[in-house]
Amino acid sequence: MANEDPNITVARFNFKQAIIVAAITGITTLGGTLLTLKSGNNNTDSTPPDREQELVKCKEENDQLRTTLSQSISFTSLSDISNNHFNQSLDKEEVKSVIRKLVAASDRYENDSKHYMHKLFRLKKLMLSNGGNINVRVSSANQEACKLIQDLLKGIEYYRGTVDGNVESTREAVERFQNTLNNYTPGYFEEKNIGIVGKKTFNAILEHYERS
Repeated sequence: MANEDPNITVARFNFKQAIIVAAITGITTLGGTLLTLKSGNNNTDSTPPDREQELVKCKEENDQLRTTLSQSISFTSLSDISNNHFNQSLDKEEVKSVIRKLVAASDRYENDSKHYMHKLFRLKKLMLSNGGNINVRVSSANQEACKLIQDLLKGIEYYRGTVDGNVESTREAVERFQNTLNNYTPGYFEEKNIGIVGKKTFNAILEHYERS
């Protein structure tokens, strides 16, 4: 064990465990920085603009790390994953190869998820699981779908707000998009379908993206 490759030690602890430890360390460090900044602020009558910006930035990073930590997998689950995927029968090179493949697959998915067509595909799946459409005229509309709709309409410049899944702002953007198309092609969307993202709306978004 004394001459064991340092890389394999990381593998035995599991890649995500290392991320969690880093997150905890980051929170502790940022927490200390915040206290230091606040302490410095209390000794002056006013906060310099640059110090105020630094304080805000530290708080945002601290909040982000706390959110990431709260969404992390439990240590028990990580242990189970390690036992299943990094068992003792694998040699060092095999373990490192598995880690590289997992990281590469994660990176590919993250990059793909940002692509417009990938977002359209995800919206299509949500539409199919919801009976073929997303009705944003009701307050109970699927918020994940609303967020995707906002993002997609923003990509073709029919939405300029925050991509937060808010149903009301989603409805306004969808109706604006549908009514604009009706101005060019009267009756393209029937009045009863205004505010509902169905097949016609989905195809119209796709066509706008392909022309842009």
